[in-house]
Amino acid sequence: MAFGSTLSRCSRKHISAYGSVLDRFMVSNSSTLASSSSSSSSSAASTSSSPSASLFEATKSDASGCWAPPKYSLRRQAKLVKEAALTGQLAALPDGPKTSRIQTRLTRLAQSHAAEQQAAEYQYTPQHTATPVRPTALGQRSVKPNQRVPQTEHDAALAAARRLVKDVGPYAGRAKAFKGSRVDKNKITRAQAVNNKLEAMQSTVREWHTSQTEAKNKLKPGLPF
Repeated sequence: MAFGSTLSRCSRKHISAYGSVLDRFMVSNSSTLASSSSSSSSSAASTSSSPSASLFEATKSDASGCWAPPKYSLRRQAKLVKEAALTGQLAALPDGPKTSRIQTRLTRLAQSHAAEQQAAEYQYTPQHTATPVRPTALGQRSVKPNQRVPQTEHDAALAAARRLVKDVGPYAGRAKAFKGSRVDKNKITRAQAVNNKLEAMQSTVREWHTSQTEAKNKLKPGLPF
């Protein structure tokens, strides 16, 4: 379903007054496509040297031995192949990487649809009917009282499991990292420092006055005149 919607959406994007991208391609390369269709029963060597092979595939020159790029880029080939698959003209396009890829996808899509249709013809019937496990009445209990795990054993098992995994992992032995900003990280330490300074404020003021008095006395001359 998604593949079909993608094809239809892409086909509506490239339609102008001169027709779609596929129509312009068919008109401009009509002679090349006709010659390639008439010589489809020839050998592989003659097919590789035909001019239609240069539309979607790279060609190698017999004289120089160099490879020439295809006439249409992979992006344009993808547009042409999508429109051709939507309009049923995929067989009219020459061979290329995008053509073979979409043919493979269409083949897999047809196989999956056939498998779904074949599976829809059968209905699964279980051999034994399922019985509900949950209690249907208030007095029924799915677990007997003697089978329940005491809370103390549960807590002990959980603590033992935590001790086992304590030193396991890439962050074993490291201090727990603080999640937050630097202000949040130093908030408690800063609050404690402020409280300590407020508590010792009287002694701090007294020491400051004493230091100021001592500094003034040092500046006074020793003689009375």
